Amino acid sequence: MDRPSPLLRINPSEDELNAAKKILASLLLACKNLALYPPGHTISKSSINQLQAQLSDFLHKYETLRLEIGREQITSKGGLISEGLPEEGTLHFSLFQVGIRWLEFREGIETDELHDILIILDRYTKLSAEPEGDIVTAFWEKQFPHLRYEVADFSWGEDQTVTEDIFDPTGENAFGIQLGEYRRAEAEVPEDPPIKQSNLSLTPQEQAELKEMIRLEEGTDLTSYLDALLDCLLEDREKENFKEILEVLSGEFTYSLAQRHLAVTLKILEGLRSVLDICKEEMPWAFLSIEEFILNASGQESLASLQEVWKDLNPEDAGVLGQIFQLLDPPVIHTLVPLLLQTQPAPLRQVLIDSIILGASKDMRPLESMFNDSDEMLVEKLVPVIVKLPGGQSLKYLKRLTRHPSSRIRREAVKGLCSRAPARVRDIFTMIDDEDDSIRQLVLNQLGRAREETVENLFLSYLGHSQFGKNEEKHLLQCFRTLGRCGSANSISFLQETLLKRRWIPGSSRSALRRGAALALSELDLPEAELILEKAGRSFYPGLRSLVRKTKKELQHNSTKEANKVVE
Repeated sequence: MDRPSPLLRINPSEDELNAAKKILASLLLACKNLALYPPGHTISKSSINQLQAQLSDFLHKYETLRLEIGREQITSKGGLISEGLPEEGTLHFSLFQVGIRWLEFREGIETDELHDILIILDRYTKLSAEPEGDIVTAFWEKQFPHLRYEVADFSWGEDQTVTEDIFDPTGENAFGIQLGEYRRAEAEVPEDPPIKQSNLSLTPQEQAELKEMIRLEEGTDLTSYLDALLDCLLEDREKENFKEILEVLSGEFTYSLAQRHLAVTLKILEGLRSVLDICKEEMPWAFLSIEEFILNASGQESLASLQEVWKDLNPEDAGVLGQIFQLLDPPVIHTLVPLLLQTQPAPLRQVLIDSIILGASKDMRPLESMFNDSDEMLVEKLVPVIVKLPGGQSLKYLKRLTRHPSSRIRREAVKGLCSRAPARVRDIFTMIDDEDDSIRQLVLNQLGRAREETVENLFLSYLGHSQFGKNEEKHLLQCFRTLGRCGSANSISFLQETLLKRRWIPGSSRSALRRGAALALSELDLPEAELILEKAGRSFYPGLRSLVRKTKKELQHNSTKEANKVVE
């Protein structure tokens, strides 16, 4: 293994050596981000800014940072800051191969200069088979004002002039080539012939193969990259480095979601959840940092791109999306609920509903805050979700929505109550006085579906103690008919008294009550009820006899209509 020259062993302080290690780690990370993301991407910018800030602090304190390049290591002032096998693609070996023995950063370096340096380092550490140019040439052409370096027996300074160390007195360089011969040979190189565009065209098969190669390469690189970042979270016990890695992962999370790379999004969350379990006891501060990351990732700002890409998702994405939402915190509800308004395949809609319910089971507050939303359509879409909430939560919030100002929402809440807990008829019965006729009809239809003693008693009390105006005659008749459908022999006494024993006053509200009683007796379909109707049909009062005849005709007519509807 290579060792630095004894002349360079200055025994740097532990703080200086640790700072140099962090800068090298940030430099490698910034190079990787430049390779992964398109020019100008926020993740790349962020990593370069972070590196520039660290480097500026170091240079302000120590004036220069010299990285001494060995075949298997990088040192600074004799202190080891990185080592590894001499493999293609590693920074130390790539620099060593082309003869660079040290790089030195000087105070005053800015982000733009640093960006160009990183571009060169990334480009030429990836190229392996005789690339056009090399790192040394690229550095020389750029003439960076705050970067110095030494190439084998050559030394390049700030003025970019050849020093006495470059060539020996005979005029030969380290490889024994005369300068004149080199320059003449360089001048005699013939110009390349012009390239025909047609020669560069790829066949459709070649294009498909190239795309597949790129896809596989990118997938492998990104997966390895994420694995490395997650491993670093477990290995690096420095809070500052830990925070920086989480910032990079945060950018990856947002970017992958926006690009619909859902497998990447899921991998980040699964990896962080695994690290979270390990850190809980070993590194409490790291545990809190990851919890904060997941909480932020569950927020509307981090998930904003979902609104845009949701329409482009496929039903096949539902499984991965469900896993992603399960790993997020309950605030994800604020993003998921508005997505219910979009037209979408059934699998995606079901994922939304299931994920909202799961989040609400952990913390109801995000969903509860949505009830006060001014968007009626949004609240209406929530009703099917509320119906599926566990235990008493469902009934609690459905009952609250039955008092909502919107008749549409009240109607959906009643439907929810009917489907969620039909046995709790008292919650439904209160809606028979709703101002919306369609809601009243919905409630009466539901209550009249079966003969229930509880419902029968509620109607007997309601009809016996309520006062009805002239404009409520239709509602009154519907209530009596529903009593007949849900009642039993227990109702006969009340109906008989209403029909026969009250004083007959034609033209008064009692006419509607008697007609209602006749309807209820007919719907009871009991022998005792039929005897009462026959007695009323022979009454001394012509009006009562006429009322019974009209009631029977009306019921026969309605029965015929209902039968025809069934046939149709």
